[in-house]
Amino acid sequence: MMKKLIILLLFPIIFYSQTSLTNDDIYAAAGNDFEWLMTNVDTSNKGGYGYEGLLTRMGFVFDDKYKSNASGTFWQRRYIKNIISGNEKQSLIYIKENYKKVSSHKYPIITKMEIWGDTEYIIKFYINFWSRAVNFKDTKPGETVTTRFLSDVAALSVGTNGQSKIVVTTAKDYYK
Repeated sequence: MMKKLIILLLFPIIFYSQTSLTNDDIYAAAGNDFEWLMTNVDTSNKGGYGYEGLLTRMGFVFDDKYKSNASGTFWQRRYIKNIISGNEKQSLIYIKENYKKVSSHKYPIITKMEIWGDTEYIIKFYINFWSRAVNFKDTKPGETVTTRFLSDVAALSVGTNGQSKIVVTTAKDYYK
């Protein structure tokens, strides 16, 4: 009896952790123009304005002088703050997409996304990309805050050294 209960409780997690949503489903669930699935979508399907649109709105541009790292399983690039005023120091945001090729898609599928850089801008990115209410009032450096959008789980680790990181994985991988 207990085994059946556990299986019934886990069924929704297992069933909904695989993304088979259409673009219309994702748009309907998004709370703003930037929010979009980051994992289990192919590398050509960033939807809406996506994260690059938000970075642009925040004053960041792709740093074409940075030698982007890439392999058969990931792509890493850097964005640099284009608008600097007063004594503001130069800010950077790095993005790494891990992906794999699957036979059912023309382009590779993103399996994990990492976004890191100056804490101020990483937190701004986090609260402006995902439209879920997140309470940072009691969050201290070294702690992790999570939010979920459809099958993505975004975990923000607030750094103690002025640097923070967001790791986005599928719910299936996060809840393993």
